[in-house]
Amino acid sequence: MNKSSVIFQVCMGLLLAFMAVGGWSCADESDEGGPVISEVRRSTGPVTYASRGNGIQIVGSGLGTTRSIRFNGYEANIHTATIEPNSILIVIPQSVPTIEDQPVSDLLEVTTTAGTASIPFIILPKAPTLSASDNASPAVGDVVTLTGKNLYYVQWVSFPGETPVKTTQFETAEDGLSLKVTVPEGYDPLAGGDIEVCTLSGNAVLEAPRPPLEITELKYVASVNADPWQVKENLQTGDLVYVDRTAVFGQIPDFYVGATWISTATNSRAFNVVGETLASFKVNRVTDVYIARNQGTGTTIEEWLAGWEEMPRGSNDENYISVGTDKFWMYKKTFPAGSTVEVGRNGNTGRSPYFIILK
Repeated sequence: MNKSSVIFQVCMGLLLAFMAVGGWSCADESDEGGPVISEVRRSTGPVTYASRGNGIQIVGSGLGTTRSIRFNGYEANIHTATIEPNSILIVIPQSVPTIEDQPVSDLLEVTTTAGTASIPFIILPKAPTLSASDNASPAVGDVVTLTGKNLYYVQWVSFPGETPVKTTQFETAEDGLSLKVTVPEGYDPLAGGDIEVCTLSGNAVLEAPRPPLEITELKYVASVNADPWQVKENLQTGDLVYVDRTAVFGQIPDFYVGATWISTATNSRAFNVVGETLASFKVNRVTDVYIARNQGTGTTIEEWLAGWEEMPRGSNDENYISVGTDKFWMYKKTFPAGSTVEVGRNGNTGRSPYFIILK
């Protein structure tokens, strides 16, 4: 054997040995392995849920030969998708079922020529709503049943307190129509506010049960009154407006009908000291206080009403309370539980004075 043949055989042996340990493969470089889904993304970053109609990016590997994309078992039209080896861009079809429609798998599946990959992924139902609570005066530790719609994928429930207090101690119904929740420490019914349920689809609120309104420590400058101011219930058309006159209520917007109110004295309009308190009273819970101010009093608001919110008058100026031919417009301020409310002068000693509504 000549020298050249020996060298050729040695080289071939080394080449075969290199191939045997994987240094060089004759396999098709375009052939992909089994599919892998590492995450789903939107423009905001990685997500684990989205709504029908949202565009998403499926990120992974081995996705280039995708033949099927399924959401909760529903097969999407892959011809609307942009498919690449490591990424798929697709809009979630409107026909994908959600838990609102039927039991669902909460899975996103991608099938390629090499296999199937899946990842947990939620298609959101419609936003939740709350309609009622089965307990009008719950206490800390009570189990309350809240009813509504689409109460799926609940994250937390909050109750009013000095600051709202959240809890994750709840149990949801399979039909999404109710949930049972344990009232958490820190709940304060006097604080006012809402019960709020947070779901992946959004939040729903329900006005928390409130204890009856109590007005105490009613005080006023007696020297200008012939009769004492009075706290009254169930405001209605035809009620006497003032404690010392026979004028009655005419038009009352529905919002104020049935409210608690304070019947003031017409003679109180004689008090006209700037910056001084005409009357005061205390409320036991968070209370919206409304001052019904006679529009004939003048266009300049009295100094003590600065900071009060003028209530909308309506598209046709229909949201007034009438007493005879006088129209009264409303000014609102919210007071915390235990607050003392102070009110001042009427601002016009010749016109029927304001009265007070509380809700």
